[in-house]
Amino acid sequence: MQPTQKKPFTSEHLEEWYRDGVIVVENFFNKSEVVSVFDTFVDMYGDKGSDRHDDSPLNRARFKKQFEFIDILPYCSGVDLNLISLHPDLISLAKSLLKVESVHLYQSHTWAKFTGATNYDQAFHCDFSNHTLTVPSTKLGSSTVNFLIYISDVHADLGAFEYVTRSDATKILGPRVVQISENYKARQAQLSECAKLVEAPAGSLIVYGLDVFHRGTNLIRPRGYRYSMTVSYKKSGDDAIGFHVWQSKKEGDWNLIFESATPCQLNCLGVPLPGDEFWSKTTISQTLKRWPNWNSEPYVSALNR
Repeated sequence: MQPTQKKPFTSEHLEEWYRDGVIVVENFFNKSEVVSVFDTFVDMYGDKGSDRHDDSPLNRARFKKQFEFIDILPYCSGVDLNLISLHPDLISLAKSLLKVESVHLYQSHTWAKFTGATNYDQAFHCDFSNHTLTVPSTKLGSSTVNFLIYISDVHADLGAFEYVTRSDATKILGPRVVQISENYKARQAQLSECAKLVEAPAGSLIVYGLDVFHRGTNLIRPRGYRYSMTVSYKKSGDDAIGFHVWQSKKEGDWNLIFESATPCQLNCLGVPLPGDEFWSKTTISQTLKRWPNWNSEPYVSALNR
């Protein structure tokens, strides 16, 4: 999977990122890049949408059901699904937004939502408590970039992502507020008044920071569904940030990734680049025993220089 050099990302998007903490890039992935991923979602999750939506009040159990149809990299089938979160253009964008030379993929999961499965409405919140034990950094290079990829077309009645720009949230809550601790209902209502709903076609990309207030919305279209992926990158070596520990899924089919990914893509998962001091004849041969279809040639060539 090579860079296409045609992604609709502009300098205006970069300015929005620094100012608002959110970017929406429609059709970041073209149709041919998304269609096979969509088909794999159908195989994995099927059509579970009901004719009636669920608007019952949320409790702990019902909130937990919002995350019922989620899977974590590596995925059970589909090379394209396994590699889309490691797409060269996505890696390049993460480096540009964080202004760093090397990034690490620390979150990648699929997420399917279906009308009637539960009430998917959420309160406005910032995604940092399950990414770090501290708070979002104020320094760009020590921050993260979160990507929400629409795998299906998403409209207002299909669980569209809703967000408040950093600048609008500051007007309501004050500077650098990432948790609402006072006047909760009133503040939620104020954030809702200036919120933006992202209706966009499959292949579109929503980029947001850990300090951006956002929420999920309910699916109300009869037999509706929303397919999406959540992908997060950080500066390589930043131990303050984490989500998935890839090594904990050693039982997963990593062969799909090792036999198809480039050294750059594997490096985003923590595999050292060719030429790194980790590599020796021993470590290369043992890695080949573990992943027989891994292309070791770049690593062997670097060793022989």
